[in-house]
Amino acid sequence: MNESAITREILGNIPVGLVGAFYLSTIAACGWAAMVLIRRASARHLARRPAQPPPPLGERLVSIARYLVFQEPLRRDRFAGVAHLLIVYGFFILIVGTSIVFLEHQTPLHFFYGWFYRIASLIIDLGGIALIVGLLMFLWRRHVAREERILQAWWVSALAWMLLAIAISGFALEAARIAVELPAFERWSAVGYAIASLLHAADVSADTLQVWHRALWGGHALVCALFFALVPWLFFGHMVYGAASWLQRRQRPLAALRTPVPAKLSPGAATVRALDWNDLLQADACTTCGRCNSACPAATAGKSLRPREIVLGIREALTDAGVAADADDLPGRFDADALWSCTTCGACNQVCPVGIDVYDKIVELRRASVEAGVIPDSAADLFEATAAGFNPFGKDNDQRLDWAQGSNPPVAEPGEAIDLLYWVGCAGSFDPDGQSISRSMIAILDRLGIRYRILGCRERCTGDPARRAGEEGLFQQCARENIATLAGHSVKTVLTHCPHCFNTLKNEYPEFGASFSVEHHSQFLARMIAEGRLSGMEGLGPVTYHDPCYLGRGNGETTAPRAVIDAMSDARVEMPRSGEESFCCGAGGGGLWLDIAGEDRVENIRSREAAETGAKTVVTGCPFCKPMLEAGNQSLPDGKSTVVKDLAELVAERMACPDGASK
Repeated sequence: MNESAITREILGNIPVGLVGAFYLSTIAACGWAAMVLIRRASARHLARRPAQPPPPLGERLVSIARYLVFQEPLRRDRFAGVAHLLIVYGFFILIVGTSIVFLEHQTPLHFFYGWFYRIASLIIDLGGIALIVGLLMFLWRRHVAREERILQAWWVSALAWMLLAIAISGFALEAARIAVELPAFERWSAVGYAIASLLHAADVSADTLQVWHRALWGGHALVCALFFALVPWLFFGHMVYGAASWLQRRQRPLAALRTPVPAKLSPGAATVRALDWNDLLQADACTTCGRCNSACPAATAGKSLRPREIVLGIREALTDAGVAADADDLPGRFDADALWSCTTCGACNQVCPVGIDVYDKIVELRRASVEAGVIPDSAADLFEATAAGFNPFGKDNDQRLDWAQGSNPPVAEPGEAIDLLYWVGCAGSFDPDGQSISRSMIAILDRLGIRYRILGCRERCTGDPARRAGEEGLFQQCARENIATLAGHSVKTVLTHCPHCFNTLKNEYPEFGASFSVEHHSQFLARMIAEGRLSGMEGLGPVTYHDPCYLGRGNGETTAPRAVIDAMSDARVEMPRSGEESFCCGAGGGGLWLDIAGEDRVENIRSREAAETGAKTVVTGCPFCKPMLEAGNQSLPDGKSTVVKDLAELVAERMACPDGASK
């Protein structure tokens, strides 16, 4: 057979009027979708400008290419990742195939014949199969498995059913076309030819097949046009908004909050347009997958917070506001306990497949509540204590050195230049568990002969609890006063055992003029071990490590603490949720003071996970985590309790027992 004859008649058997109707309806649908997208963009851009400029265009293009090609965020859930890859690649192949047919039919180009036709036909059919399999996987999870995190709303399923109808009707009309003559070269259209063979075997007449073909073509075209029109609507919009959201996602550590800009405006989101337009873009991008709800410690503990519903509530508020008006009292749309249950652990941000900064929005809503004076009594106590005594524990700041009796750490003289400042922090100064960590660090520093200084009673709270609880003004006051103090000593490096202080000093203070390096004590201890200055600490029994959210997930430091532990024990056991996927202790975001009730307690859940490893010692690297896990221990049955130790405490104990005797 002549190679040029190996092709098909494009739009054969389709009346001109039906073709014209299809083109008009498709143009109208695409025009409608474009208008809706533009109106939505206009509504978003009436909001505040983002605080941070976007990363360079080249960097963003590489990022979005990787995101679209590899779907890495989705592949954390293997089933969903495979399904989504099949859908994305299948849909892309069908779009390319349709474009090839359009170019062949509507332009002077002529290439859709011979071996190109055969191979293209096979690839297009394989794309259709991939699309159908991926859609069936999603529909099975939604309608058969009915996983709890899946949002059971008809409009969420609608896109899957619509795409399934497009794919199946496409194969059906292909089969009807092929079955009229059943040419051998159409075997390359594997699915269509197989169905066509069945129709041929059933002796369906050519006239009937042509009627079916026209009807199927019309139905297929109608559903395609409807799909184009609905692209901006609700869940459908994530196909456009999701990629755009990923393109604009945060370029800062997960634990770092953005500073409200411009500073002259009241902080917080009292109305939907008090958010920035990236927040609103991200709300439109939500796929409703529910990963954030599954990862949220507050939701897991049975509290009323559901991060997805916060995002969807913002999307609804934007819709209600329209282009010309605004929606008042945005925080009032949400359950108050939900807003104050957030521990700002960042798990919701980390698992979101489209890069939504969920907890940032919750903090914006808290800021608005603080501005309006609508806050829990415990939050008010936290703010008052920090403002009056420069610490959230309600202690007199003159007592900040009481923990050091007998240790005699060197306190910096006014104006003294400091190469290494040990930042003790509020928990390290006032909480008994934190004080034990501080004393251990002093013992380590002195034993190693490290030259350092502390600020003593001139140290003040970094403002982290106040900021996460929504008191931005109080945080900025703390930040400026601390930065001025540190600048007065020309501090080069700050060492701290608190991940919350570490994150604030390292990632947030530079926005207010800070210029010093910051090291967490796990990094310092790991460095001392690597340099050979800490050794002979082996012999510690089985331990498990709890990654503090603000160190591991929030700042990506999961290696250093394990290096320290491995220098003491060869029997480290990991919890199921560890590293950057660690489960929160419940203390962050002001949770140590706010304590919103739920069906369970976050710390109890984490303590059970630790106990189930069989390890008798739980190691952590945070003065907030330690008392929370000790409290969680009280919920364990007899015989299951664990000993909770900070890295510094263990190192100090091993240094005091160089023979390796167990402490």
